[in-house]
Amino acid sequence: MMKNKVVTKKQRSDYNLKINVFNGVAFAISLNLVKPYYAKFAERLGANDYHFALLNALPALLSVFAFLPGALMIEKAKSKTTITSKFLLVQKLIYLSIIFVPFLGTVNQPLLFVVLIGLMNFPGSVAIMGYQSSIGDIFNPRERSRAMSLRNRFSDFFRLIVSFIAGQVLTLVPKTPEDTLILYQIFFGIAFLFGIIEMVSLLKFKSHKEEVALPDVHKIAYLTLFKDTIRSIPGNRKFVSFIVCSILFHFGWQMGWPLFSIYTIKNLGANESWLSIMTISSGISSIIASIFWAKLADKKGNSFTLAIATMGMAITPIFYAISRSLFVLVFFVMSVGVFVAGTVLTLFNLLLEVTPNENRTIYIAVYNILINISATIAPLLSVWIKDMTSIYLALVVVAIMRMIGSIAFFIRNKRLV
Repeated sequence: MMKNKVVTKKQRSDYNLKINVFNGVAFAISLNLVKPYYAKFAERLGANDYHFALLNALPALLSVFAFLPGALMIEKAKSKTTITSKFLLVQKLIYLSIIFVPFLGTVNQPLLFVVLIGLMNFPGSVAIMGYQSSIGDIFNPRERSRAMSLRNRFSDFFRLIVSFIAGQVLTLVPKTPEDTLILYQIFFGIAFLFGIIEMVSLLKFKSHKEEVALPDVHKIAYLTLFKDTIRSIPGNRKFVSFIVCSILFHFGWQMGWPLFSIYTIKNLGANESWLSIMTISSGISSIIASIFWAKLADKKGNSFTLAIATMGMAITPIFYAISRSLFVLVFFVMSVGVFVAGTVLTLFNLLLEVTPNENRTIYIAVYNILINISATIAPLLSVWIKDMTSIYLALVVVAIMRMIGSIAFFIRNKRLV
C-alpha cells in the first residue's frame, strides 16, 4: 500500500515537472517575441531617454498597487491556479490593444505604449505572484530547485530560438519603417496566442495540497488577514534579512535597465538583429550555467549561491562602459548571462525558502511591493545621473550599488550559517 502511494507521488511530481516546463516554454515564447524589443519599438515610435526609464519605472509603480489586493484574493481563493490564470488572461489581452498604437497618429504614441506596458504589469504582477505561490504548493522544497532549473533550461532554449527568428525577421523582412511597425503588430498578436496557451497550461497543475480555502479564512476580513501576516514578519529573521539584502541589490540592478537600453541602442546603434544576437548570447550562457548554479545551490545552499551570482552581476555595468562596439558587447553579454542565470534561479528559490507555507502569498506580496517601489525610483534616478554627468559615470554608480547589495548577501550568508 505504501509502495503505491510513493508511486502516485512520483507520477504526480513527474507530471507537474512536465507541465511546469510546458508552461515555461509558452511563457518564454509569448514574452520574447516582443519584450526584448520594447525599447526599440518605443524608439521607432519616437521615444526619448525618459520613455526608456518609464518602460521600467511605470510597470513597477503599478505593480505596487496590484500586489496587496492580488495577494489577498489569491490567498483566499479556492484554487490559486484558477485565479492566477484569470489575471494572466487580462494581462495578455493588453497585447492586443498595443497592436493599435501605431494607428493613433493624433496621440503621443511612445507615451501611450509605455502606459499600456505599465497597465499590463498590473494583472501580470498578480499572475507572477500567484504562480510563485502555487509552485510552493505544487512542489515540495526538495523538488523546487530541480523543477525551476529544468523549466529555466527549456525556457531559455526557446527564448533563444524565438529571439533569433524575431530579430532576423524584424531586420531582414521590412523594406520601410512602416513595414517594421506592421511586423511588431503581428508579433504582439502571436504573443497573445501563446499567452493563452500559457494560461491553459497553468490550469493543468496537480497540487499535493487540497486546493480549497481554509474554513476559517472565509470568516477573516481581507485587511485583518493582511495585518496578522504583517505582525508575524518581524519574527521571521530569515525573511527580514532577505528583504533588506534584496532591496539593496535590486536597486542597483534596476538602475542599470534603462542605461543598458540607451547605451546599446543609442550609443552603439543596435538594431533588432543585434538585440536578438545579444539575447541569444546571454541565453546560451544562461542555459549552460543554470546546471552549474542548480548543483551549487544543492551543495552550498541558495544563500551562498546567490551571494556569488550577484557579485558577478555587479561587474556587468563595467562591461557595458568599456564596450566601444557591438561585437565587444556581445562577448561581454555572454558572461553576463552566466551570473543572471544564477541570480534569477536562487532569488526565487530563496524567496520560497524564507516564506512560510501559511499566507505565503501575502509574504511574497510584501516582498514584491518593496522591490517594485525600488524599481519605480531606480531607473529614473539612473537616467537623471546620466543627464547630470555621463552615461559612463552612471554605469559606474550602478556597479557600486550592485556591489553593495552583493556584499550584503555575503554578510547575510555568514551570519545565518
